[in-house]
Amino acid sequence: PASFKPSVALANLSAESFEVLRYMPKGVFRIGTAQADQEAIYRFVAHYAGEMDLLVAISERIKQQLEARPEFAGVPVRYVPHGVPVPEPERERVPNNASPLRILYLGRLQREQKRVQLFPEILQALQAAGISFHWTIAGTGPEEAWLKSTLKSDAANQTISFPGKVLYGDVPALLAHHDVFLLASDYEGQPLSLLEAMVAGLVPVVSDLPSGIREVVNADTGKLVPPENVRGYADAIIRLHENRDELRRLAVNAQQKARREFTVSAMAERW
Repeated sequence: PASFKPSVALANLSAESFEVLRYMPKGVFRIGTAQADQEAIYRFVAHYAGEMDLLVAISERIKQQLEARPEFAGVPVRYVPHGVPVPEPERERVPNNASPLRILYLGRLQREQKRVQLFPEILQALQAAGISFHWTIAGTGPEEAWLKSTLKSDAANQTISFPGKVLYGDVPALLAHHDVFLLASDYEGQPLSLLEAMVAGLVPVVSDLPSGIREVVNADTGKLVPPENVRGYADAIIRLHENRDELRRLAVNAQQKARREFTVSAMAERW
């Protein structure tokens, strides 16, 4: 720090980044960021309350939770939501009016937070409804082998694929070939994968969570499912399959909202 002479230091995710705030020279403005609506995160950030001049929350819910804690009584808290890149040139999305519905899960394959253990029940409901779909489950994690052995389909019009790890540069192409973005988490901060999917014109079918989700997804931009209603994820997907006009309307609205409010340039302006 002495040689670089920063004017601002921003601690983002790791314990190491917050620890660095302790060693900033006098006069450096120190900012911490709370990235998830989780008690463990609040306790962790509170440990550094005396080392911060400002605390940033990526959702309104996180901001409210931080402001309610006595540890942060002397630390201003600001809401600064995420933004994601917008591919250029902007591509016009071709509506999927009749083909099998293309569903995408993109993320860590784990039970904690992401709740991938719910996928077999969701798959059974989709299969029982008799709709045509292709479900891509992209990512890696501790449950990858179990999901591959559990999620099976014998129907030619109901297929599942596991592309594994997707490089960040390949994400736009992956998104372009899907219609629905599925996220069944039980807590989040503000998922970047959700914002990226909406920018690409996918319709979110996501858990109705107080942090991050409700600020992005509503009845005009996607389908919110109570986390305890596991069947609700499948029901929302089935409705979108059966009503392609609604699928198209929500896709347009989701893309417009994300491109208007949650781009990298919009985030930079907020900072």
